[in-house]
Amino acid sequence: MTGAGRYAELAAAVRSFKGELIRPSQIERIIESGSLSEVVSSLTGGHVTYTDGSDLNSVETYLMQRVVELSQRLAAYAPHDSRTLIRLFSTSHELTCLKDILRSIADRIDPEEALEHVVPAGKFTRERCKELIEARNPNRVVDLIDDEGLKRALAPKLSAERSAIGLVSAIDQYHYTKLWNAANIPDPLDSQSAKGLIGEFIDHLNILLAFRARLIGLDARLTLELMIPVNYALGSALNELAESTSIQNLTRVLEKTPYAKAFEGRAIVDGSAVEVERALQRSHAVSCLNAFAGLPFNVGLALAFLFLKNYELHDLFTIINGKASGASTERVLNQMVLRGL
Repeated sequence: MTGAGRYAELAAAVRSFKGELIRPSQIERIIESGSLSEVVSSLTGGHVTYTDGSDLNSVETYLMQRVVELSQRLAAYAPHDSRTLIRLFSTSHELTCLKDILRSIADRIDPEEALEHVVPAGKFTRERCKELIEARNPNRVVDLIDDEGLKRALAPKLSAERSAIGLVSAIDQYHYTKLWNAANIPDPLDSQSAKGLIGEFIDHLNILLAFRARLIGLDARLTLELMIPVNYALGSALNELAESTSIQNLTRVLEKTPYAKAFEGRAIVDGSAVEVERALQRSHAVSCLNAFAGLPFNVGLALAFLFLKNYELHDLFTIINGKASGASTERVLNQMVLRGL
């Protein structure tokens, strides 16, 4: 069967769902729509009711769960050899929750305070998250993981001196390497469409990790140990990023990579990786949008859409938390990924 025949159902579903993405013209209107309760009602279609003093966690959980359910629906439409890739993509939300729990334990954050920043996902319900953070035992957290390969990857890190950093990086290394390998679909064009988006995303994660490692003073060896072992388009720059001794050196290395365009017209300020992260996210979002200009009959279209949904989710969280903290419209808009794309 041709690509068009295999992917006709999935392509039609993706095109339909893409029409539901929040348009840039709607964003400012939502931010300025009134009270936080009105914003929550607008973003959740009235399914979640918010009153002053309520926990915003339930709102974020509802929005995130909708993205998970959407990815599961797309997997059902996909050909058999692409289904695993789409399903694996959706596990990132549960892994994000897992990482946040482990960070909270390592940093000994008060459970109530930690729960304000942990979005429950999968088997990590709010009650379970609270129980695990209160117990302050990372072994109990890892015991709950279903993926035996991930358990084995985390086992050596449980007793490491920098347990939070080691555990979180091991989760990312395992998940994104597995995602990259899952993109080895038999059809070369299909595989290329998937690897282009996943590879760029992983390169961006490694660039961001190099910036963060420099800010906390990690040496080149430790930085390389924490990086995801996939090199899509960085080439020798991957090692150079790890070995850079300053933000200025990192910037010069980036100028030699295909990702230099992400920083055109932007100043990288010492002391913060936020601007770097946002620039890379916006650049990748553009790549995802560009995927819709090509032939639709490949798994890349579904991945592009799911990446965009994750960026939209980030923006929705930004709107909600910005409204809750009384941040200005300008500040909220500057923190968003999809604005103006």
